[in-house]
Amino acid sequence: MSKVRIFLTFFCILFLFQGFYAQEQEEDASAGLMNQIRRDKYNLFLPQVMQENQIDMWIQVIRPWSSDPLSYEFGGEAGVFIFTDRGGDRVERAVFNGEVIDPGAYDIVRGKVFDIDYQNYYIPKDPEKAPETELDIRFDYLREFVAKRNPKHIGLNYSETLSLAEGSEVRQLTDGISHTDYVQLVKALGRKYAKRIVSAEHLILDYLSIRTKKEIEVHHKVGLKATEYLDAQFAKIVPGKTSLGELEQNVFVRDPDGNEHNNDSYVIRRGDLVGILHGAGDMLRIIDADTGGTGYVLREGETELPPEVQKFWKDILKIREILQKNIKAGPTAKETLNTLITKLEEAGYVYIDRDEYNKNADPIKTQVHLDLHAMGKGVLSPRISPMGPMWHWNREIKVNHTFAFEYMVHMPVPKWGKGKHLYACLHDGAIVTEHGVEFPYPPTKGIYVIR
Repeated sequence: MSKVRIFLTFFCILFLFQGFYAQEQEEDASAGLMNQIRRDKYNLFLPQVMQENQIDMWIQVIRPWSSDPLSYEFGGEAGVFIFTDRGGDRVERAVFNGEVIDPGAYDIVRGKVFDIDYQNYYIPKDPEKAPETELDIRFDYLREFVAKRNPKHIGLNYSETLSLAEGSEVRQLTDGISHTDYVQLVKALGRKYAKRIVSAEHLILDYLSIRTKKEIEVHHKVGLKATEYLDAQFAKIVPGKTSLGELEQNVFVRDPDGNEHNNDSYVIRRGDLVGILHGAGDMLRIIDADTGGTGYVLREGETELPPEVQKFWKDILKIREILQKNIKAGPTAKETLNTLITKLEEAGYVYIDRDEYNKNADPIKTQVHLDLHAMGKGVLSPRISPMGPMWHWNREIKVNHTFAFEYMVHMPVPKWGKGKHLYACLHDGAIVTEHGVEFPYPPTKGIYVIR
């Protein structure tokens, strides 16, 4: 082997090693960050949400191999997690028969997940006494543990009034523990304490929705990544050659009649408005961030955006300003939606409850559709939108509510003919602070010019 070839081989091996090492370091850093976030939330917010929901003991049963939105929060894929408000400003934390990545975050860790025969956990010890199974072990000593703390209200992870399964577009928001788990838990608690069980559905949603300062920092960094990815996709476009399917994530073109091509073989042409929604997430998916942009493909002879597209962008900015000024912590999503509709109409816009151009509306007024839903961790509520289940609208907007600043704009262009219009979907990240709406990473700055 020549010296050159030996050098190149060594260089490649070194490059791969450095790549693996960098990835390992990043994963370690993410794990450490998640541990810090978990402890911050336990210390700062767990007492608050338990007291607000009048629950002094919260039991979250996570069954192995089942998706649970709180696995990331608790640092465990299975186990019985018990949080008890025993007075003061700190909540006691315990986990029974669960493997957790950060045992130091808990006051009590009892049993190990490998004490249970998961390969045969579904087989009853005695078929005549079902549903007793290997999973009974999880609830050993539970009655004694609960009796010592004597809680008045025991919050358990099942849904009672909210349809949690339809509460997410990305991660599953489970409706709760299985029937078998519930029967086993009730049996372990005994009649006295079983009567004190209530649904923890609102507590769970409140806890998932809270953001620590560190999480907001992560949101900022991830949002910048999403913006870089978005820029890169627009840079790939070659008019007459690039198809929507060649670009990444949600890519679409709507013609002046409202007909849409989405991630298909449609080849981008001059005069098109191209929309791209791009997201990013951290290594452990602590939080996701999305951004959306619109690009205009210049026609032959054009050197800048034509007048109707320039006016379109002015409308987009004006609408953003109206929304930003009128979203605040305190009101419910539904109350906020009503306020926004009033403000938009006062400013001369038409509100539409579907993302479809309304041909019966004033033909010279720009139309606006809203879907300002929560973002990250699979929770879409509170949702300032006519979309989604009703309980999304009835939830209160709280400080540090992280959401998608998503709105759709349809601007008529009368000179093109009746019903002809321009379309854009804006999708930036935003957060509600004590001062109102702020952007943790820069929102879309303008319409991309594609030459």
